[in-house]
Amino acid sequence: MKLSVIYPLPFFKACGAVIVSCLLLTACSKDFINLTPQSNQTTATFFKTASDFQQGVNAIYDGLQSTQTYGKAYYYLMEVRSDNSDIWDRGALAGVASQIDFFTEVTTNPFISDGYAGAYVIITRANAVLDQIDAAAIPDSSKKQFKGEALFLRALSYFNLVRLYGPVPLVIKTETTSQALNHKRNAAAEVYAQIENDLQTAASLLPAVYTNVNDYGRATAGSAYGLLGKVLVTEKKWPNALTALKNVGNTYSLVSDYADLYKPANIINTEMLFAVRFKKGLSPSEGNNYFADMVPVSFFYNGILYGGSNNNRPTRNLVAAYEAGDKRLGISLDTVYYNSATNLMKGNYVKKYLDVPGATNDGGSSFPVLRYADILLLQAEALNEQGYNGGTGDGTAFGYLNAVRRRAGLPEKTAVDLPDQASFRDAVFRERRVELAFENDRWFDLARNSKGVSVMQAHLQQEYGLTTPVLNTDRLLFPIPQSEINIHNDPASFPQNKGY
Repeated sequence: MKLSVIYPLPFFKACGAVIVSCLLLTACSKDFINLTPQSNQTTATFFKTASDFQQGVNAIYDGLQSTQTYGKAYYYLMEVRSDNSDIWDRGALAGVASQIDFFTEVTTNPFISDGYAGAYVIITRANAVLDQIDAAAIPDSSKKQFKGEALFLRALSYFNLVRLYGPVPLVIKTETTSQALNHKRNAAAEVYAQIENDLQTAASLLPAVYTNVNDYGRATAGSAYGLLGKVLVTEKKWPNALTALKNVGNTYSLVSDYADLYKPANIINTEMLFAVRFKKGLSPSEGNNYFADMVPVSFFYNGILYGGSNNNRPTRNLVAAYEAGDKRLGISLDTVYYNSATNLMKGNYVKKYLDVPGATNDGGSSFPVLRYADILLLQAEALNEQGYNGGTGDGTAFGYLNAVRRRAGLPEKTAVDLPDQASFRDAVFRERRVELAFENDRWFDLARNSKGVSVMQAHLQQEYGLTTPVLNTDRLLFPIPQSEINIHNDPASFPQNKGY
């Protein structure tokens, strides 16, 4: 299946919906002003044609590119938070990035606020489409696709929110500011139930493949089934997870060369179920700031000296996690770099997204959200959790694990190496770490692993020599942004997370 980049069209800036802080951030007018100027568009008046809905859906995708989400904040909250990466300049951004790394974050940390607000921007845009789509006088095929895409993207955002913050307001309709003021934190189980429902519906509406080249890169039925499977694994609903993961089908497969996954020119590939797409050289920009954020401070590359922040920097522990001969190591990261034409320096940096920007913060590498290798490892995990089986044939837990290892150039595992359920479980988590490094999975894998807290406590000690803070399961969630706590001012229905 081919996948391609989507370039979101400009979307109207209408007041309407969301979480109160998002409303304030976007400077929406007071809800007591009911008259709508004829020169302005609202969600109730904008959507008429298929083209209108296409613009609305493109605007949802556009939210994924934001620096509040996959454009920046998410890899601080999901990778730097873990034992995979750290911050080079620990005083950077007044230390707020280091707070995430060292578990010293305060409730006003801007990365925490950005991750929360950015997800609700996407949800708001999805709700704007979903509110209008059923009654729209547009072709049924377009209606199904647009609805499926909006449901998929809303589910993805809620999946990120509930894993980062726990119980969060469940907003599934466009709201006024006063309605948003009455939000409560819905239980995590309610949020997960909505995510499951959205993805099941999306999978029934979306096509397995797109025939129009302009649609390549949009969510498909396979994207929805794959994400649903990942959600169900997170909930430890093993049989249901396995069913969803198998429904991804044979549309996708591993690419033969791991390096090909991350080349901007080859982002159209059979393995990518869903990615956040960027492209450099456009005006207005559709690029990212990954290069400047991740390469070393003085980085000589292709005959030019660049300056970077060297954040999301691979840890020593991650480098040591790769087995001898693992092809993924040199593709995912490097431990040396040139700071001049002739001077080689020691230092770790991420290579997966190494694309020289066309201009400042205009890189073209895309960000993988869900790959077929992830699906294989999730299937291995789901099978093993339902009962250990030492068989190594196709369709077995060992078979799925070994498919990923073979591509990496590593020897296959057998029951001799992994003789029981616990050892196989540990092997899958190790494999996920190196296969999916810097793809925003490690923190969530640690959070759902019973060993996650002890792993991170050891990481603080070994990597930084820190014995404080003393971690517990409360620290598996970030705090709700203080702005939200202040606005709602209701400890009963809108409390802060424990430990903050």
